Amino acid sequence: MKKRFTLKRVIIILSLVLVYSAALNYIRVLAESTVLNDITFDSDSASALSDEAEDVAEAENLTEEVAEVVKYYDSQIQKADIDSYEIFAPITTEVTAVTTVSETTEVATTTAPEETSATTAGTTVTTTTAATTTVTTTTEETTTEEDIDIDEDVDLDEDVDVDEGEESTDSDSSSNIWYVSSSSTSSYANDNLNNGKSYKDDTVTVYDSSSGRYVTDNAFDIVCQVTYSEVGTSMEEETIKAQAVAVYTYIKYYEAKGEYASVPLKSGVPDKIIQCVEAVDGLAMYYDGEYILSVYCAATAGVTCSSENVWGGDREYLQSVVSEYDFLDTDNYGRVTTYTAEELKKKIESKTNITLSDNYENWIQILSYTDGGYVGNIAIDGHTTAVVSGTERTLTAYVFRTYILNIRSACFTVSYSNGVFTFVTYGYGHGVGMSQEGANLYAIYAGYSFDQILHHYYTGITIA
Repeated sequence: MKKRFTLKRVIIILSLVLVYSAALNYIRVLAESTVLNDITFDSDSASALSDEAEDVAEAENLTEEVAEVVKYYDSQIQKADIDSYEIFAPITTEVTAVTTVSETTEVATTTAPEETSATTAGTTVTTTTAATTTVTTTTEETTTEEDIDIDEDVDLDEDVDVDEGEESTDSDSSSNIWYVSSSSTSSYANDNLNNGKSYKDDTVTVYDSSSGRYVTDNAFDIVCQVTYSEVGTSMEEETIKAQAVAVYTYIKYYEAKGEYASVPLKSGVPDKIIQCVEAVDGLAMYYDGEYILSVYCAATAGVTCSSENVWGGDREYLQSVVSEYDFLDTDNYGRVTTYTAEELKKKIESKTNITLSDNYENWIQILSYTDGGYVGNIAIDGHTTAVVSGTERTLTAYVFRTYILNIRSACFTVSYSNGVFTFVTYGYGHGVGMSQEGANLYAIYAGYSFDQILHHYYTGITIA
């Protein structure tokens, strides 16, 4: 009897194991075929918010079990990404090995601007034009000849010109599964987004930095041309709208001072740009009832800079804020540029009154950091000041990148090995105000509307 009972139990247990194994195998096959074949996870988009996983699951009509797999996978990517995302530049100047790079190319860059003066309608206006030189850089990726725009010369807390961004190539952001439609709306108590005004009723004069001449036209056409030049047509509509408002505000800020803004104009404006400008027609940004200095840059290191830490003048609306998605901008985040010691020596000695020693490792030293890991003061072979562009200046990262070396950002690391200096930069431009790439990524990944973008980057402003 005991033997028969034991055999029966064994048979039952084996049957249960077989059924359970078959069920597990079915679920595994279902999960693999559904998740791996029907859903493509883009590693470049791993920073998407984890709560979007449930929406993806519902859209694909997945089972609850598979939805949990998707949600877990997403959360693990998020955790790994956040843990490894070093938004701040290292606080060390240790000499490390130089990264091996594959291609050398000639990249056109611009030197410090040369000041010229013009008088229009009885007002003397100081403007800038840029001389062009060529430097040899070596990068991790294949590059093409492109303009590297620089900041204008500024008198500390006086006025500044924006960093002109790179025109993006056309792309379809909706091909990314983490894409979020820019349909979010927001409400700010003091904003008046329907003020009844029109740029077409306003005639403005600007200095066209592309042609080197003054242009007078209705503000609508000017804003369209500058916006087209700055961001092209590939960015999200909400980004283009935000850029248009920033452009108009920037022009009006200088007009209120009795001066003319220096901006790049580009003809042949396409319908997409015109429609976006029409959507924000008449709007500008104000702080305490006055137009703001609405500077912007191509990209940041993940945090914007305050105006005080770049130009020395504190403006309440140009404070340091997080630009959450800029690290996805692979063209500008972690960009590697190398110079031989001979090339670097030529650049420094031709742009300053410093004569470098043979102690290469002492040539570039980082002394301090500011917002978000941006480099503050530096020393060049022990010098903390130098005559740069004919003026005695404190050697800051801003002065260094603008007038001496033209690297893309003041957030950088530098190392020396075997006769080669390697700079790794994060962001593109002075880093103050709106990040154009960051704004576009907020529109894509967070669904920000144009006014949300502007309120994020310009603190305490009113749009009207």
